[in-house]
Amino acid sequence: MSPADGDAALETGIVLPQYGTGIETVRETALAAERLGYAAVWLEDHFQSWIGDPRRATQECWTTLSAVAEATDEVRLGTLVTSQSYRHPALLAKMAAQVDRISDGRLELGLGGGWYEAEYDRFGYEFREPPAERLRRLAETIEIVQGLWRNESYSHEGRHLEVDLEDAFCEPQPVQEPHPPIWIGGGGEQFTLRYTAELADGWNYGTLEPAGFADKLDVLREHCESEARYDAIRKSAELFVFVGETTAAAEGKREAFRDEFLPADGPSEPREFFLSGYLGTAPTGTPAEVRDRLADYADAGIEEVMLAVPNAVDGGDESLALLADELTD
Repeated sequence: MSPADGDAALETGIVLPQYGTGIETVRETALAAERLGYAAVWLEDHFQSWIGDPRRATQECWTTLSAVAEATDEVRLGTLVTSQSYRHPALLAKMAAQVDRISDGRLELGLGGGWYEAEYDRFGYEFREPPAERLRRLAETIEIVQGLWRNESYSHEGRHLEVDLEDAFCEPQPVQEPHPPIWIGGGGEQFTLRYTAELADGWNYGTLEPAGFADKLDVLREHCESEARYDAIRKSAELFVFVGETTAAAEGKREAFRDEFLPADGPSEPREFFLSGYLGTAPTGTPAEVRDRLADYADAGIEEVMLAVPNAVDGGDESLALLADELTD
């Protein structure tokens, strides 16, 4: 994002369209984002769509990320975010190191505790309650991944995870030193933000207005051992965006999306409430109006934004180009 005088700078990335699309569309969108100057592209980690019909084609996160890594040259690549439950942590460390190698050091590893209970149930994963049970496993996953990345060999005795490692190793190591950045996604103030303060290089969340992000960042700061530690953590927001050449055109896109993917009588299940939150906070309008709205997030302390642009896959839609004119260098 190229700020006007007095604006805080925002790095801008794109959430790739992996639901209801084919791999070609994901790849082409990533290449367009790179060509237009976006800083990063991101994939979510789901086995089924959380938007609309769960059976919509869903491009798997890590295999797709490998394809995007091979197709692109400069744009950074991230997971927004990988569920700690879906892969053994040693396997995850190996997979992530390989993608960092394929991309020549462009990986951003986003991790979360997991939230989509229906997906867990359908695909045979245990959805542990309360959320603290999943988050303790998230923290131990990060410990294992970092241990494998930082050491020639690494042993670990599981505490919350049933994972014991004895002289395990990850060869080849990732390209980035000391390791690819690790992000934690989520807004829980007791566990998620505390683990971010202790373990992560970055933090990501969504569905909040700027004031809500400011409040979360105040809590994150309190968890950090020092102001220097707080400053070292990259703070980011995932936002849906609807943009048009006129405000009315952009509003029409948002309403059409709402009509297609949310029931007329309002949300009734967690994923619908989640989507409703994203739509309610989505910057919407002309490129300049969207830019002004994003500046409010920067003023609240957000440093990077990951933009989901639903209309980017529509034939002839110019949303990515319109945004790039205002948001990229």
